[in-house]
Amino acid sequence: MILEPFSDDEKFTKKEREEISKNRQNVIEELGKISKDTDNSLTFEEFLEHVNINEGEYIKMIRSKLKKAKVFLKRAPNEIRINAYNSMIMSLHRANMDIQFILDPYSCLMYCVDYINKSENGMSKLLREALNELKKGNSTVKERLRVIANKILNSSEISAQEAVYHIL
Repeated sequence: MILEPFSDDEKFTKKEREEISKNRQNVIEELGKISKDTDNSLTFEEFLEHVNINEGEYIKMIRSKLKKAKVFLKRAPNEIRINAYNSMIMSLHRANMDIQFILDPYSCLMYCVDYINKSENGMSKLLREALNELKKGNSTVKERLRVIANKILNSSEISAQEAVYHIL
């Protein structure tokens, strides 16, 4: 389900805002309790009944805090601490995944740029340190390459394949 923030035309009275805030606090507390109980198997509908709100009030509560449109997946209440996933992809992929739904071109661009640059954080400083170490001693080209490769492998948050690509 894609939810959007309320428009400027949709105003709430003070009483409505207080009710939404009270509902939100109650839902957060109950979800906190449920997430710690791994044996809990409440469905979403049972959870709404448990906290005495209907689906419309729940959606209103979520929309009141949104700044931009966002995708929400229907999940069991005890799955709130699990990253977004698609059960079909999960069964085929059989590995860790972090699916992020992107609804506008700017967010897509920012996600791609952040992903590309994530492994480069601190890489310049790391290479400067490695070069300073290499300048101090007399070492062969092979030893120098090994020093740089080890620096990158031991200090980077990238896969071995990405590290090899950077080294080459």
